[in-house]
Amino acid sequence: PVDFQERCYDIFISEEPTVSKLQDDVVAQLLHIGLETKEEVLVGSGYRIDAIVKVNGKTIGIEVDGPHHFIRKGRFPLGSTILKRRQVSSIDGIELVSVPYWNWDTLGNDEVKKQDYLRHLLSLKSDR
Repeated sequence: PVDFQERCYDIFISEEPTVSKLQDDVVAQLLHIGLETKEEVLVGSGYRIDAIVKVNGKTIGIEVDGPHHFIRKGRFPLGSTILKRRQVSSIDGIELVSVPYWNWDTLGNDEVKKQDYLRHLLSLKSDR
């Protein structure tokens, strides 16, 4: 029944987003490289995207994936993470890219390296 579907959807989208320090750092670096960034965007499928940017007229979603997105803090994504990636791509037509915590952590506090990493991930040319 439609009423049940609507209630399920309302519950699905009602969860308040939480923003991690990792996400704050990634978004700060996106802004430093000159990208207009929207955070915690609710898309039609009901998912929230950590950050959305436009690159060469194309909308790209950026998922900042901390340890809780992976099996036992490893490098294999949880089923829910895989499902989200597939559904956002197929339902919303938004390409998603992932910033896994272990890649970001290797960059330390070096903002230039972080910005270069994001440029590479988003296929942007460096302005240096």
